[in-house]
Amino acid sequence: MIKIMFDKAALISAIAPALCAVSDRNTLTATEGIFFETTDHGTCTLCSYDMEKGIHEEIEADIIEGGSFIVNANRLSRIIRMMPLDTVTIEVDDKYMCRIMAGNSCFELHSLPGSDFPAIPVLQGNHSFSVTQGQLRRMIAQVQFAIAQNDQRAALNGAFFEITEGRLKLVACDGNKLAIRESRCDMEQIQSADDTFHLSFIVPGKTLAELIKLMDDDDDKMTVALTRRHIIFFLEKLTFFSRLIDAEYIDYNRVIRKESPINVVMSRDAFEQSLERAALVTEDRAMGQAKSSVKCSFEDTVLHISAANLSGSVNDDIPIEKTGEDLLIGFNNKYLLEALRVCPEDNIRISLATALMSMQIEGVGNEEDDMFLYMILPVKMS
Repeated sequence: MIKIMFDKAALISAIAPALCAVSDRNTLTATEGIFFETTDHGTCTLCSYDMEKGIHEEIEADIIEGGSFIVNANRLSRIIRMMPLDTVTIEVDDKYMCRIMAGNSCFELHSLPGSDFPAIPVLQGNHSFSVTQGQLRRMIAQVQFAIAQNDQRAALNGAFFEITEGRLKLVACDGNKLAIRESRCDMEQIQSADDTFHLSFIVPGKTLAELIKLMDDDDDKMTVALTRRHIIFFLEKLTFFSRLIDAEYIDYNRVIRKESPINVVMSRDAFEQSLERAALVTEDRAMGQAKSSVKCSFEDTVLHISAANLSGSVNDDIPIEKTGEDLLIGFNNKYLLEALRVCPEDNIRISLATALMSMQIEGVGNEEDDMFLYMILPVKMS
């Protein structure tokens, strides 16, 4: 018999992040659940692991009878949230029938023995460093839109991290978009087998999407550790770990133009707002089709934006400062908006060459210690 009493709020706070590492593929029943295990010092460990990423956390508990078990995560979460009192008792009998009780309410769920839970990786890395949560969170958000989804090239399904002596660079590319964000970080080396402290690795996009939800947007530090195959994030109350993508990242530097014949300086907000208006046409599903391309005509001191489909059209002008020839070029409106929404500067510099070459978007105030670069591939215009 296992019997544990939890504070309802603390248990909900622990279950919520654990849900991000629960499997929904139904390949192994144990990975659909949360693993509970009592300790000798009045706490209970909660762990979820979908064989790619996992959450490990300890919370305070009143342990009447110790042990370990696995219970379905989604059902448990819904039940705990509906419990009427602030104290929740969980009992598991010898046949692994799990009873969840509070006040006069009692739910029964089938559970599994703790021994059925898959072995998790050793949560201790060969290299480790600490970094500010808020800064890392913002940098991930500024490249996340360019991470590929289920690309045959495994490396593109994640973001490339490169760390060199206090500088952090993130790169993402999906074949249509490229995003680079680099900044000097208040980074503290804790352990490294390399005296120069140069690290590079690829973190899956799905892992980063969940990590952002777990981090705070403040100056609190978090420790990041690396093994040959895994990355481990030690946050204040929990440990989040994930497999790395074992592949070589693309040579992204070769597609970046060092010089462009056409350069434009403009307001990011004005460009974004104009494209949002154009989206009312480009994202309109007329006749069962969504036409998402927008035409950008750079002429002297004006950028003329236009789009049309079977149900209507839009035309908009915004002021610019341009050097070089005029150019008419088309883009997927959604791709442009994704980049502009996360630009960290109010004024941007756009570099262009021809109607078939990528647009490069940078900050006017780009500095070596704090820079971003977005590249968007154009579309052929009819």
